[in-house]
Amino acid sequence: MSLDDLLGLLFVLFFIVLPALQGLLRRNPPPDLPFPVEGEAEAPLPPPPPPRRPEPSPETPPAPPPRLWEGPLEEAGQGAPLEEAPKRPKKKRLSTRSKDVVQGMIWHEILKKPKGL
Repeated sequence: MSLDDLLGLLFVLFFIVLPALQGLLRRNPPPDLPFPVEGEAEAPLPPPPPPRRPEPSPETPPAPPPRLWEGPLEEAGQGAPLEEAPKRPKKKRLSTRSKDVVQGMIWHEILKKPKGL
């Protein structure tokens, strides 16, 4: 048996077989849902409430009118100073612990394309 076969079997065991067995062997099964009897008429559901529209608050000032571009190209750069963009958080670096490296190798093997394709 090759390493690919063993990894495939472990994947099937942990992600398919064990969750299915846990679902079957659960101690508290979900309660049975009542089925409607043919002779009984179901009560109609009340209509849903109409959607609410947000009311404008009197404290908010009206939006300023849009500014139109005026003047030659040289004057375009003389407007208000631009605000700095918020700094992006630094990316999390990959861990170099031996456990993390081995897990990465295992996931690489699981997710790579099969040899036959």
